[in-house]
Order: sequence, then C-alpha cells, then structure tokens
Amino acid sequence: MNEYSRLLSVSGMSFAVLVALSACGGGGGGGGGSEVGGTVAATPTTVTGVAAKGIVKQARVLVCRIVNGAPEADASCASGTTGTDGSFSVMMSDGYTGPAMIKVMAGTGSMMSDETTGSDIPYTMTMRAMIPAISATTAAYVTPFSEMVASAMGTSDIDAGRITQAMVTVQTLMTNFGIDLTVKPMIDLKNSGSDSATLGRQSNMVKQLARVMMAARNASSLTDANGAPCNAAGTSAAQQVACATAAMSRVMTGVATTDASMVALVLAALNSQNATSVTMPIIKADGTLDMEMADMTSDTSMQAAMQRAGMTTNAAANAVHVMMPGMR
Repeated sequence: MNEYSRLLSVSGMSFAVLVALSACGGGGGGGGGSEVGGTVAATPTTVTGVAAKGIVKQARVLVCRIVNGAPEADASCASGTTGTDGSFSVMMSDGYTGPAMIKVMAGTGSMMSDETTGSDIPYTMTMRAMIPAISATTAAYVTPFSEMVASAMGTSDIDAGRITQAMVTVQTLMTNFGIDLTVKPMIDLKNSGSDSATLGRQSNMVKQLARVMMAARNASSLTDANGAPCNAAGTSAAQQVACATAAMSRVMTGVATTDASMVALVLAALNSQNATSVTMPIIKADGTLDMEMADMTSDTSMQAAMQRAGMTTNAAANAVHVMMPGMR
C-alpha cells in the first residue's frame, strides 16, 4: 500500500468523495453555458462558505483560480466580504470549474470573535482554503486547519489531486481532534435542523477552533518563525492567534509530508486545552446568529445553550445525547 493509499484509508474519507473532489482535474476552465446571439454565455459558478477562528467578520474574500499550477494575481480573483456571521458568497462570472484558492484577508474594520472571552478582537492575518474543483455551487470553510492545507501546497504545481492529498494529510494528522475540513465551523440549526450527527460534527469544529485560541494564549511552546513564544509578554490576542495559526501551518512540509517535531509540539499544545467555557456561534432556525456560552465538555451546559438558541427541551436533550459522543 503506497503512502497516498494509506492516508486515504486512515482518514476515513471515502475514495468516491475524493474522486468527486478531484474530478475537474488540474487546469480547469469555464463551465458550460447557453448561446446568446451566436455567442456562448458562461454559466456562473459560486463559492460559498464560512471563515472562522472564531467567526471572521467584514474581511475581504478572494477566490483565485489556479492557472498553470499557481494562484492568479489578487487583482484577477473574484471577490467578496464576510458577513457578521462569517459567511461569504463569491460568484465566478466566467463559470470557472477548476481548482482554486480562497483567501480571507484583513481589511479596515475586520474582526473575529474570541470564543474564550466572548469578545471581538481585530482580524489581522490571512487564512486560506483550497478547492480541488469548483462546481455550480461549492461550499468551502476557511479555518486554521484549512490554512495548513494551503501551506502544504506551496506556490507551484498545484492541481486537484495534490489539493485532495493535502486535505487527507491534514485530516489524518488531526484524527484525534475529529477535524473534517468539509464541516461548517459553526452550529447550524437552520440548515442542519434536527440532524444531531451533523450538529455534533459542527460542534466539534467549534470546540477545536476554541482550542486553537486557547493554545495561542496559553501554550508557550507555540512560537513564531524566529522562536519567540506566541504568547510573549505584550502580545495582543490577535497577534497570538495569528502566530499560533502560522505555527500550525509550519507542520506541513508537503502535501503528504510533515515536520515530526512540529507535529508533536502542535498536537501537544492543542491537546492540553480544555474547552470548558466557549462562546459558540449558533445559526438559529430563523437564520439569525446567536452566540451562546457553554462548557463544551458538559451535556447539561450544552443542552441549556441549545435550548437558549431555540430548541425545545426534548429536542435539545435528544440532540445533545448524539452530539456529545462525536466531540473530541
């Protein structure tokens, strides 16, 4: 069994899913369209998603085509802005269906929620995510874990297969934390409804992102590229989380390779955090964003938070019964 096959097996991501992700191949191009006045008009494609570490608000979003194995220049990328719930929707008017890179970049007034305090702090970094192939409607989630995938790609020879391989590598590396790059990093009662298993996976992503914030603040073992602790005296919360995200990215040395010493350091830093007080982003049934504080290790606390977000007592109890075992 070669290394790529081993990663597929360990990750739990089905081969069929990976084939689907890679289906459009490397270079990509415009999609189909209808003929208007003798000219074929492209059918637009759309990339939607959420940026979270925690929720990233009013940040600039670029969706950049991969051209000849490299991301196109920022000025040529399709663009949008994250909303107050971290969501974005960016249309590719040319109907592009190849691989792409999403960049969530700091702009004037960009903020992100600090799940450990319930407050907003400045968003000062750039996080990225890779898409193997854009379809008519593609969902992608931008987090420190997706930034690890982007970091693994480098700046050349990027194609759908290598993107998929890097995604498998990151998910395999983060198996003990239950990281799934295809899961929305917020609890969505509007679209996930009563699907408790999905709510559990979403809750787990929220919990693991809170761990990143906690590690940035608490783990002196996480350092910048020069060896200075991310939580050095005088650093702000925004600086700490940007530093921790960069440290996580340095784990990746290729799409299927990692730095063993950095792996041990990052995993230990994350594992030492206990998410007993987290402000969780919840999309309520009416589509509005609710921020609920809960001890994510406690069934009782989680049930109370879900009830405050609009679930009935019985529905919340039943949901939490399924959700909690799926959280790491």
